[in-house]
Amino acid sequence: MKFTVNRFLLPFLLLATVAQGDESNSKLSFADKTSITGVPRSANGKEKSLQLTSPSLEGEVTLKTDELLEMSLHGKPPATKADHYALATITPRYDKSPPLDTIRGRLLHLDDKTVTLETAYAGELTLNRLMVKSLDIYSQPPSFYNGPNGPDGWVTSGNSDIEDNWTFNDRSMTSKGRNGIARKLEFPDRSIIKFTAKWKTSPYFRVLFLSDDGDTDYPSVSYSLNVQSSYLSLYRSAIRGQRSDLVSESINNLRETQEAVFTIYLDRSKDGTSAIYIGKDRIGTWTGMDDTKDMGDWLHFVPQQSRPMNFSNISISQWDGVLPKSSDDTPANSENEFGDELQGQKITLANGDVVIGEIQLIENDFVLASTEFGDVRIPLNRMSAIDLDDVELDEEGTSVKDEDGNPISIKEEPRMWGEDIRAWFHDGGSITIRMATIEDGKIKGSSQVFGEAEFDLNAFSRLEFNIWRRQLDPARYGSGESW
Repeated sequence: MKFTVNRFLLPFLLLATVAQGDESNSKLSFADKTSITGVPRSANGKEKSLQLTSPSLEGEVTLKTDELLEMSLHGKPPATKADHYALATITPRYDKSPPLDTIRGRLLHLDDKTVTLETAYAGELTLNRLMVKSLDIYSQPPSFYNGPNGPDGWVTSGNSDIEDNWTFNDRSMTSKGRNGIARKLEFPDRSIIKFTAKWKTSPYFRVLFLSDDGDTDYPSVSYSLNVQSSYLSLYRSAIRGQRSDLVSESINNLRETQEAVFTIYLDRSKDGTSAIYIGKDRIGTWTGMDDTKDMGDWLHFVPQQSRPMNFSNISISQWDGVLPKSSDDTPANSENEFGDELQGQKITLANGDVVIGEIQLIENDFVLASTEFGDVRIPLNRMSAIDLDDVELDEEGTSVKDEDGNPISIKEEPRMWGEDIRAWFHDGGSITIRMATIEDGKIKGSSQVFGEAEFDLNAFSRLEFNIWRRQLDPARYGSGESW
């Protein structure tokens, strides 16, 4: 039996719908706050329709998707194990695009026109290089969390209502008062904790990590990073009330801005060295802390003022234990002995060293590069990034500059389509696909970035629909303060 449900009648038909039954059911959320659980069978992007079966409805139901916001998924992501992990970040589709697409996999090939990745969820993807903003390399899976993607998984202190205390919008969260928010996460033995903080007047907040209690803003065990105006401190609280003061610095630059990127490099072993950076500046380091036991696995953001604080680009990722060079370290030399600028791509290594040269071949997880000093062979898992700053060249091969003396980029922006969906990976990050169909556990679609491709539906935790319809944004993100 098959029938079509008019979306305007959905709120009345679904009054009795409850999220019961098999946990593998998906949840569909619409702009009018209608929600329905069921098992999706197929979807058609051009016809804007979706078929599913639901424990609350009889037979297979066909729904119109022109006001569908998102669909949750509960599949198990395909397993992946590689010597290295490349992460290609795609140029935005317009200046203020929400999240930037990220495509990950093993780096197979790179030339002046394409970047080819081998993925566990879509096979080989050949990307248009002019649409790849950056290419980063990791020796271990690049992310354990990347968000926030909404309130799911977060709790507020005292188990108070999240909506009363925080607003989620465009993969960021904004406080409404002083109640903190926390999330239980996996912190590997060596990890990078990164986030962007924004404020209207002056910064005043705490960030706790390795906490043992997500229900309170003052757990007995945690690291506590404290920022107040131009002052930053970090201390560690351990069992039996032991406290260690680790970093205490004045950061005058915080007075001159309303936004900063904070990065914590955390080595949980007693002999490891950990550090905190603001932007590219190393603020402080510490060692001698054994965090392999008796610590927790909660991350907190706690505003210390009634004025709104905004946190975004929150990520937990693997770290190889090598601290990046600080902005006040001696810069890498990009000139030869005659003072001439070296020619070629900039290849940044995991220890912060830089190689300037032309990539000749990528083979067996090694990069073969030609430099002015000879050919070199670099393991991909010892690399950090490959510079993809493609610029316009004149007839003599020199970069063309704008009126301010900056090279003119020739990066291209992918086109936006009405059938575009945003598919979110289980471990963070998303990819935009011009969906043709969803059928037999596969998303078939295309993009100017990667051409036509077929994606394993199990790779994704949720799908967002109608992503370019700005009139649906209040229903999708809420009406929090715009930053």
